[in-house]
Amino acid sequence: MKKTFTLIILFLSFTAVKAQLPSCSTNVSPVNASTNVSPTPYITLKWNPVPGVDHYNVYLDAKLPPTTLIGTVLSDSINFYNAAYSTIYYWYVVPVNTSGSAIGCGVNTTSFITSPPPPAPINDDCAGAVDISSYPSTGTTLGATQSQPADPCGGFTGSADDDVWYTFTTLYTGSVAVNLNCQSGFDGVLEVFKGTCGSFSYVGCSDATSAGGTESVTINALVGTTYKVRVYSFGPNLSDRGGFTISATGSALPISLLSFKGEHIGNNNVLSWSTATELNNQGFEVQYSFNGSDFKNLAFINSKVSSGNSGSILNYQYTDTKAIGGNEYYRLMQVDKDGRLNYSNVIFVKGNQINALSLNAVYPNPAKDKLNLIISSPVNNNINIIITDLAGKIIRRQAFSVLDGGNNLDFDVSALPAGSYFIKAICANGCQTSVSKFVKE
Repeated sequence: MKKTFTLIILFLSFTAVKAQLPSCSTNVSPVNASTNVSPTPYITLKWNPVPGVDHYNVYLDAKLPPTTLIGTVLSDSINFYNAAYSTIYYWYVVPVNTSGSAIGCGVNTTSFITSPPPPAPINDDCAGAVDISSYPSTGTTLGATQSQPADPCGGFTGSADDDVWYTFTTLYTGSVAVNLNCQSGFDGVLEVFKGTCGSFSYVGCSDATSAGGTESVTINALVGTTYKVRVYSFGPNLSDRGGFTISATGSALPISLLSFKGEHIGNNNVLSWSTATELNNQGFEVQYSFNGSDFKNLAFINSKVSSGNSGSILNYQYTDTKAIGGNEYYRLMQVDKDGRLNYSNVIFVKGNQINALSLNAVYPNPAKDKLNLIISSPVNNNINIIITDLAGKIIRRQAFSVLDGGNNLDFDVSALPAGSYFIKAICANGCQTSVSKFVKE
């Protein structure tokens, strides 16, 4: 009888302890069976919190059942670093309190599949190096592969499994500073070589800072020499890869553009850019586009120095009063006094939603042979452009098809007699734009 009583007490004690164990949590994110989960810079795993828990043990593997403990955390989430692309992962969480670990949580295992690797950047190899002779460039090492082993730099040797390439050619003898500004989390290595792909010699490197820092190499460049620049992350892991901006500035280059940006203000787009140095610079052709690929000239801005030569920072600004109010793209075409051309990076200016058909600009005004019309439309549409004389008599009518957004239309006015005219656009359902006036020379 005494033995039976003791067993009952032990059973009740075990049951009481078991009752004090925490319950299992439920995985929340990524949602079970999710696909295309990006592994960069990391994957955040999140679950429902359990009351009274001291900590959570998180198990994850690329196989069932997951047995690898990837972390012990106090909160209800953990960041999973260095996942592989195109891989299925399984995971579950075990809550733990002072009485012990929750039991049977493996039944709450969920899965997700990581996204395929991104395509390699165009400058993944030396042959595709991006020119930074005149303008800075924004880049990334995501998707990049190794083209040659890492070199010792500053007493350290990193991992060059994600190197990308840039190039510049000097027009004069003088100094050039190559600057790499790393985004948060990216620990970049910067190297400069002289010569062409497959036949260059080492010039210098910089690996002086950690993630998010700035690296810089200054060289004494020779006239007419081509230089190659290599950038890669110091670490070997997928989470080490990231983005940056890179530029080459100095007296050996024709122009060094520090920045180029645009902002939608009121009914206009205001563009601004700055140069660190200018050599033989005639000025800048401001160009615009509605699709990011087909550009038209908008205005020419002369260099702020008549000689075209400057060693100090110059700031420029241009207001596009012909802006459609919707989304637009811009770039600069820099023109040397000897006719050489260089193009900037393309910037995007986000505008307001287009709600009505609008005739935004008619130019040149006065016109000789051709009118350039900028039409914005909220939908794909068929329209008629109508020209009347000052008395309202229709002189010319021509049909066009326009797309949702901004449109450039060329209207031949060479046959019109000299004088003043009104012009407007009418859509298929009767909507019409306001009337503009122009002069035919």
